[in-house]
Amino acid sequence: MSLQDKIRLLTHAYGVSGDEFRVSRLAAELMEPLCDRVETDDFGNVLGWRDSAVPGAKTVLLDAHIDQIGFMVTEVTPQGFLRFTQIGGVDQRMLLGSELVVTDREGKEHLGIVAAMPPHLQKPDDKKKSVPISEMVLDVGMTGEQAKAVFHLGDYLSFANDMMELKGNTVCGKAFDDRACLVCLLHAMELLRDKALPVNVVLAASTKEETGFQGGIATAFRVHPDLGIAVDVTHARTADAPSVPAKLGDGAVISVGFNSRPELAERVMEVARAKKIPHIVESCAAQSGTNGWPMQVQREGVETLVISLPLKYMHSPVELISMDDVESVGRLVAEYILSLEGRAQA
Repeated sequence: MSLQDKIRLLTHAYGVSGDEFRVSRLAAELMEPLCDRVETDDFGNVLGWRDSAVPGAKTVLLDAHIDQIGFMVTEVTPQGFLRFTQIGGVDQRMLLGSELVVTDREGKEHLGIVAAMPPHLQKPDDKKKSVPISEMVLDVGMTGEQAKAVFHLGDYLSFANDMMELKGNTVCGKAFDDRACLVCLLHAMELLRDKALPVNVVLAASTKEETGFQGGIATAFRVHPDLGIAVDVTHARTADAPSVPAKLGDGAVISVGFNSRPELAERVMEVARAKKIPHIVESCAAQSGTNGWPMQVQREGVETLVISLPLKYMHSPVELISMDDVESVGRLVAEYILSLEGRAQA
């Protein structure tokens, strides 16, 4: 299966923060051929181990989260509309007229449309306002009686669109944050498949990152690694954000700062230069917003690194990435793991 096919498979799966078990099963299936053993915990985190033959080898935790932003039903109206609230950071300005999928208690998926008032019916002031999510409704094409028989408070909603292939070896879709980064790590594990590992490697597909890093906290506490590497997306330059450092095609983005210890980041840069892997450096003077933070603060503290994949239009149904960058991130992680051989510490 190609890297692009893996991204398509993972991003088509439903898995809003708090209910990731369907995508967890897919992640486990993809990890099993690449790991010595794979386990899924009660939180939905998936952990895959590759053990080193080196006695007393250190342990490196590789983390990418698999939850996605989404919504939850808060009311089924007498008219058959669904009111909802957001889960994770959603920009309400893009929702009107968009397609969402509701997953009912039996796991069945139902397509709905966020109702959008036609411009003909809008008052002049309406065209200047951003409609809050609390005033939006999802139209599922049912009467009130029909809708109340199917949907319940607490049902989850997610974006409905499928992955699209664009020009320049780029792809577009939902939930690339952060499932595309899990594919980066699957690529790294594939490159390491027949290699003698200098360290134990634990690959984590963690949950609930978008709602407070809960999955990453549980995973880091369980593994207690000597080194944690969080692989997550970072913003890529767009027409309306020309000052963003990273561009699609730049390769891996190596973070330096709060959750990415400078001397460790420098070693990653050395590997990237030696192996001629495309990369750039990004400064991060505060908490990175990745699972590098919960890994870092576990128990007595853990050394951490953050390596990122450039992505346009974050937290939207049309996130955009370069498959060349996916390959670069995966290769850099694999080469860095191999470079740890002979070191006293990971």
